[in-house]
Amino acid sequence: MKNTTTAATASSKSQAAPGRRIEPLAYTVEEAAQATRLSRDLLYDEMRAGRLAYLKVGRRRIIARQHLDAFLTRRAS
Repeated sequence: MKNTTTAATASSKSQAAPGRRIEPLAYTVEEAAQATRLSRDLLYDEMRAGRLAYLKVGRRRIIARQHLDAFLTRRAS
């Protein structure tokens, strides 16, 4: 007989608590632009210039949260 209680408990532990927002680990360029209130063009320019690190996944550019934080911290100084 299978213990379904363990599976249900493990499943509920992996879900976020109600009302809590899960912060993304990475953003698309569009999401990063919306989150920072910067233009997509500016973000693309900064990526081309090497001032904003990103990951290339297929044809998409993904900006890791820590890269976006580091970029904003450098710009603020």
